[in-house]
Amino acid sequence: MKLFSRNRWLIVTAIHFLTLFAFSEINTYLSPWGISILITGMLLSFSSLVLSHTQGALSLIPIAFYLDSRSPLPFGSSLIILIGLHYLVVGFRYQFHRESGGISMAVSLIANIAIHLLYTLFAIVHLGSEGLNSLQIGLNLLCSSLVIALLNPFYLSTLIRFLELFGIKIAQEQRQAR
Repeated sequence: MKLFSRNRWLIVTAIHFLTLFAFSEINTYLSPWGISILITGMLLSFSSLVLSHTQGALSLIPIAFYLDSRSPLPFGSSLIILIGLHYLVVGFRYQFHRESGGISMAVSLIANIAIHLLYTLFAIVHLGSEGLNSLQIGLNLLCSSLVIALLNPFYLSTLIRFLELFGIKIAQEQRQAR
């Protein structure tokens, strides 16, 4: 169990991958209506608020590479976006209680808006703006925000309970000093 305690990012990454797989399937069924749900802000919120900054970054790096492999943007774009937002959240998280669901929800929604905005800006710079539809982007952001608002508390508690199965008690641990 000590192996999992030091490498909890592996457990979190596996759960993040399962969540991304589920939403990839959901997006397949929503694609005829032009809707795509992006839940990366919810994943970033858990990794940035609950885990230490290094464990959180390690849990997000494989996710960023997975997202890069599915995106027409230059390789590394998702890594820059996710790790940059991760350390931005880590810089502010010491002012909040990490067990608070409201903070997690706010970080998830704000991060998701930032991710949508940054992906759109990267797409404009690298692919041009001819194929971008602002109404479609706004609809996808609205749908993604609604899904995150509904699922974030459940996702947060499920991941914490899953980590407790491996003997990792997040609430009893002290945060890593700056």
